[in-house]
Amino acid sequence: MVSPTFAIKKKKVKKGEMVVVAAPEPDAPAHTYQATPDFAASKVQQPVIGVVGYEGDHLHGIDVSHYQGRIDWRAVARDKNVGYVYIKATESNYMVDDTYEYNIAEARRNGIKAGSYHFFRPGVSAAGQFAIFKRVIDKKKQDLLPLIDVEVTGGVSIETMHARLQEFLRLVTEEYGRRPIIYTGRNFYNKYFAGYSFYKPFLFMIAMYNTEEQPYLANGQDYVIWQYSCKGRINGIRGEVDQSRFVGRHTLSEILYK
Repeated sequence: MVSPTFAIKKKKVKKGEMVVVAAPEPDAPAHTYQATPDFAASKVQQPVIGVVGYEGDHLHGIDVSHYQGRIDWRAVARDKNVGYVYIKATESNYMVDDTYEYNIAEARRNGIKAGSYHFFRPGVSAAGQFAIFKRVIDKKKQDLLPLIDVEVTGGVSIETMHARLQEFLRLVTEEYGRRPIIYTGRNFYNKYFAGYSFYKPFLFMIAMYNTEEQPYLANGQDYVIWQYSCKGRINGIRGEVDQSRFVGRHTLSEILYK
């Protein structure tokens, strides 16, 4: 998953503020700004033959943002590698992806189970980020649980990062009536999440690329989805796209919002 996005309101940006740099995570590339440095009930999965999104006994899906440009969702819906999609909606406390409304409407109209994700900035207050999250992500337009993308520390202390993230997760859970999913890289999880029991009840999507083996988490935490590639090729999308799939005995039913 990626950043940056577009602002819902015009915001003055000083020269040099929007420089994008590669993050040090080898398993899940992230992007940062100079302005904010450095920047979660199983059923047995049965093979389904001839159903879009399945390869063997695992359901595959994608996540998208404005980086994919104008998407032909009718073509995407026919691709055998797409059984669900997460769509970038918001980031920080003022940024909205300008393709979000089109993407979620068209994905759902073409029969793809769709959910929304927020790129979390630890350097910004939980209340500020939740305000834009709540305003943009309409409960009535969600097929999947909300997903919170946590890839960066935001230049704050680890204690501050966790305090703000936990408050944000609490606000989302109260508003939407379900715990959101947490997305992060394998290395980031092992460094910043493994020692915190607070996150044990949450479902996770874990990113780790360039390997045929599923990632292992340091504390043995189970997770639902593995994002295994950032270089996928899907019908209806120009260029590369993130791809993921369910793991083990986990199924789509676990992340359905309704």
